[in-house]
Amino acid sequence: MKRRQHFEKEGRKAEARIARYLRLRGYSILAERYKTAEGEIDIIAMKSNIIACVEVKQRANQYAANEAMDWRTEQRIMNAAEIWVEQHFHDLPTDFELRFDLALIVGPVSPFSKVTYLKHAFRPD
Repeated sequence: MKRRQHFEKEGRKAEARIARYLRLRGYSILAERYKTAEGEIDIIAMKSNIIACVEVKQRANQYAANEAMDWRTEQRIMNAAEIWVEQHFHDLPTDFELRFDLALIVGPVSPFSKVTYLKHAFRPD
């Protein structure tokens, strides 16, 4: 298997693991792998009036996981979130809160992988 295909397959496994993690904590998954020309969001989940835009990162070690996000990635997620909210505004609670979270998995992905979940990992300016 080519290197890129391997990483894409692992990324999808990590996203599925995080979607399960969120469901077990009472979230409904509204979208997975939401893509626009402006950016993409791995998972959009809702619990109560909170809409969580979740970036999923799986890395071989903790250092690489900690370094996985940069301002460009954050900006692309926020741009995609703005488009998603515009498209779904009428279906959302009137008092919704948009939150940007980061889910990290260190090491190989399995149903038992440890998840580090950071709420409010970044915020719009």
